[in-house]
Amino acid sequence: MTDLTFTGERLHEGNPLFGVDLARHHAAYRFAIERAPGVRVLDLGSGSGYGTAALAGPPSLLVGLDRVHPDAGARVEDNHFVRGDLNAMPLASDSFDLIVSFQVIEHLEDPTLYLEAMSRLLRPDGLAVVTTPNLLTSDRENPYHVHEYEGLELAKTLGAHFADVEMLGVGMSEAAARYHEARLARIRRITRLDPLRLRHRIPEKVVEWLFAQFALVVRRGIQRDEGLPEVDWSDFPVAPYDASCVDLLAVCRQPRG
Repeated sequence: MTDLTFTGERLHEGNPLFGVDLARHHAAYRFAIERAPGVRVLDLGSGSGYGTAALAGPPSLLVGLDRVHPDAGARVEDNHFVRGDLNAMPLASDSFDLIVSFQVIEHLEDPTLYLEAMSRLLRPDGLAVVTTPNLLTSDRENPYHVHEYEGLELAKTLGAHFADVEMLGVGMSEAAARYHEARLARIRRITRLDPLRLRHRIPEKVVEWLFAQFALVVRRGIQRDEGLPEVDWSDFPVAPYDASCVDLLAVCRQPRG
């Protein structure tokens, strides 16, 4: 059974409060779709599966892998979901022409096994696309993120497993940037209520529960006062890396595994 419990971390389609967040993530999938026709594709860390569903159609094989079940709506024709651990993937080497792994690496204290597996699963002439929040523009308050990256650090980390790493970034339109700044401002107002940073000393489950509640409070406040912008994936253009981008996007070639 799919668990639709809102945690503040895993996104599900259909919630208008998180429409901007979903559009931001869909931009990376659109970037990948242009590179997917007729190939074997793996969505590594597919989560609720909304992005895997967006990739469905052109690929000759599409697999989403995560440790949780996808949402029922993500189970569209021609895609397959596998439950498994990112550090022990039950898939054969050299199986995929394209691997996408979006908003995953920041959850891993040590990404070595994950990147070794990605390199192993990718065919020698294949392409891996990785995204993660840009530390320089992040709110740095997500308790599920154990390590966020700057551009050069991510390039170096990926370069240990891929001979060719191209660093790009996910930018923002004016409307998306205004929303991003409004969200950061509200988060800062909330965290100023905890000047001693006691939130880092309370039980993890309590922190995660509070994070989910405040994620809703922040977005409802923006909806009430500024209004939620009407944006889609095109409001998050992929371009050469810039320190102001909201997400880092790396295109990796020539796997060393």
